[in-house]
Amino acid sequence: MILKNLISVLGSALVGVGVGLCVVTGLGADALGVLWEGLTQHLPLTVGQASLVVTGTCLVIVALIDKKELGLATLLNPLATSLLTDLIIKHVALEGPTFLKLLIVIVGISFIGIGSGIAAATNAGKESYIALSFALSKRLSQDLAKVRMSLDCICFLTGMILGGKFMIGPIVGVLLIGPLLKATSQYCGKRCSHC
Repeated sequence: MILKNLISVLGSALVGVGVGLCVVTGLGADALGVLWEGLTQHLPLTVGQASLVVTGTCLVIVALIDKKELGLATLLNPLATSLLTDLIIKHVALEGPTFLKLLIVIVGISFIGIGSGIAAATNAGKESYIALSFALSKRLSQDLAKVRMSLDCICFLTGMILGGKFMIGPIVGVLLIGPLLKATSQYCGKRCSHC
């Protein structure tokens, strides 16, 4: 179980690197960031507090739908993600043409999807939003990639309606994270079954 938790945390660290890379481009990261920003326009919250509200809401929904998606890594993974995100933002400066920034956004978003898939595959407990994706996929008997893409669309559109900024990163995220999460979790799930 220690190995599974370690692998899960490493996957979440990769998510943090991806988020950090997207942020330093100035083109945005994933759809959740737009939602958090939108919430701050209407509630007396910081972006960090808005993220906690969304996380808490997801945890409650997952607890009601499928508690098996939660575990120790549900608590550890957000710490790894936030630490690596802050580290990248603090130490990576990005200057360059827009096409280079767009390429970095695609790489960063790919890291988010792949890292999420690695973390999820261990079944050591999933971060709340990933857990929500898996729980709804099982409950609705729908494809995981489509469920995640739908959730990302809902978060992005709600964030935009609430006043979040339109950026290209979240659009790339809506298109890539769900399919990469599904493919990586399936591939790594087979490997982790031997852990």
